[in-house]
Amino acid sequence: MTPPKLTFNNEELTLTLNGVGADWTLGQFGHLSLFDEASVQFPSSWTDLHIKVATQVLQLHWQMNAHLYLEQSLQAGISYSLRDGVSGQMGADTDLVAHVMQRPLVSVDALLSLKLEGEASRDGFSGSVYVGPTLRIRF
Repeated sequence: MTPPKLTFNNEELTLTLNGVGADWTLGQFGHLSLFDEASVQFPSSWTDLHIKVATQVLQLHWQMNAHLYLEQSLQAGISYSLRDGVSGQMGADTDLVAHVMQRPLVSVDALLSLKLEGEASRDGFSGSVYVGPTLRIRF
């Protein structure tokens, strides 16, 4: 009997994190257990097995790549607002990104859009993972 294969066709799931990370740094966010901390919206077409496999694949992928995703998001540009009401946007060079990644946080709100494209079998997952983070960081 041929073992079952699950196909993932680029369906999007979203994870919403609110107020996590007090006294952490962004550099430590790869240690976050996404599915324990976030509210999750899975595609309605997914079976329980799809959800179980996707959860494992995405958590492992997050642990291995969170630092890269967060750095790239910061390098794309930063919108900020200060307590006195001043706000703006700015580019982030390597030094600023390194500083922000190591600065202690008050909290982070995040919306992560995640997509899987590929197949999973008992041999593992073969395919690609897309992570699109939107972050609101309080220092």
